[in-house]
Amino acid sequence: MDDLIVVKDGRIDVAEVMARIREKVRAERREGRYTDDEVEELVALKLQAFADDAEAEAELPARIVGAPPDWNVAADYRIRTHRGGLAGRLVVLLKTLARPWVRLYTDHVVGRQAQINLQQRFLSQKIVGEVVRQQLELAALRARLEKLEAERVRDGRGPTGA
Repeated sequence: MDDLIVVKDGRIDVAEVMARIREKVRAERREGRYTDDEVEELVALKLQAFADDAEAEAELPARIVGAPPDWNVAADYRIRTHRGGLAGRLVVLLKTLARPWVRLYTDHVVGRQAQINLQQRFLSQKIVGEVVRQQLELAALRARLEKLEAERVRDGRGPTGA
């Protein structure tokens, strides 16, 4: 950390410190070192890119990754109507009376779909996370290979494969 602090005339040169920090971060990126938060951010960006390619709803990845409890399907639903007055109350009453019968046929299907959705969400996040990690590792290995090849050429040993 001391290599980052620059003192001029008894004062710390903040601009120079920030420049050195930025350069250090860039060097770490070239070597493929990222924090877990940065990897998660890259995963979210990759999921968004996949959703864009699929022409899916733009907010879908953010809703799924954020995982609020309302993103998945549920058998429990509110009964309501857009109608007003007596007709509206009658429709809500009829829907309320029909609900137990309808749920006999729908609850198991909706429950199964909710489980499939959870599994797909889990797999998607894990797979995309692994893809991003592999891409970062590949970039780091390429940077390391380029560095080693440059050192080999500089030391007069010629390019690799010669």
